[in-house]
Amino acid sequence: YKPYGVPDSRRAEYEQKVAERQQREQLLRQGDTAARAKAVVPESTHDFGMLDPHTTGTHSFLICNEGEHPLALEVRETSCKCTVGELQDGLLQPGEQTTVEMTWNTGYEADQYEQTATVVTNDPLAKSIALTVKGTVRAELIAPEVIGFHESDPAETTEASFVLYSQLWEDFEVIDAQCGLDGFEWHAEPIDNSSPELFDTQAESAWRVRVFAVSESYGEYSGDLKLTIQPNDGAAPVVRSMRCSGRVRAPIGFYSPQLHSEEGLDIGTVETGQEHQFHVVVRSRGDMNRDLEVLDVKPAELNASLEALSQPGSYRLTVNVPADCPLVVFNAEHQHGYVQVGDPSDPRFSNWFPLYGAVTTVKQ
Repeated sequence: YKPYGVPDSRRAEYEQKVAERQQREQLLRQGDTAARAKAVVPESTHDFGMLDPHTTGTHSFLICNEGEHPLALEVRETSCKCTVGELQDGLLQPGEQTTVEMTWNTGYEADQYEQTATVVTNDPLAKSIALTVKGTVRAELIAPEVIGFHESDPAETTEASFVLYSQLWEDFEVIDAQCGLDGFEWHAEPIDNSSPELFDTQAESAWRVRVFAVSESYGEYSGDLKLTIQPNDGAAPVVRSMRCSGRVRAPIGFYSPQLHSEEGLDIGTVETGQEHQFHVVVRSRGDMNRDLEVLDVKPAELNASLEALSQPGSYRLTVNVPADCPLVVFNAEHQHGYVQVGDPSDPRFSNWFPLYGAVTTVKQ
């Protein structure tokens, strides 16, 4: 006759929960005719909005006894300093009311804060009441943690722009910026608080910072940007670090409706004994005066050729399956072909795309 799934060590807890639920259901059926203490809290959450750092705040919550029996109150599980108004013998008589005062200090934490307190009562329908105060602490300086540069071509200057603002300082100045990226430069200027990008930020002052970088090599790159900010109140300069990153596109791009940006060119299954051709447009990025060539083709049974177009730096690439091509399969993830194009005099100036397919005999 034991409750299924309830260990002996928690049997008493289980029976207490069952009894409380039965009592609650009975009181709900009895409705307002039940004689009991009735705790009523008009407001259980209070939002203070914006507060300065290291500010002590206080708010009083009202608790009323609208029942027929005395209401007992006790504050437990609090994350701040809380006090309960004076009670005669620790009880709130029918028709009486009292307050629970919550006092706390915001410290120097930025962003949002929240403090809670739990009041335990003898009201069977409100055995515990959660009281909450919340808000946001004003920050001396708010800046992004990560900055992304615009995608660029090799040796092309790229830019990133971001805003710094303070909810405390009436004014400040960006006096220095340092970063280890190649070709790094920076520019900063103050912006008006009415700027749309500062809407609903409670900013007292703000600056826009623009940073520039140049990368010769393609691929992902990143670095640490260190800003030095001088508040106008004479305080010591503040240093903020943030991560910046970007991506340089490959020096050569491939374009075709049949070409997938990640999976490359899939020629499908073609029949041996016939010639098959597939075309891709090749464009040089950055330096248009380079002479590009097909550097490699796999499988070796295929061949590829480049033909210069009228537009500088543009070529027509033809992937050719010759009529006398033997049977060959290159459509597996771990065994596919590729075509590599580049400047034979500069190993860094090249790119490639995967090639999938199969050359076989089609049975009738």
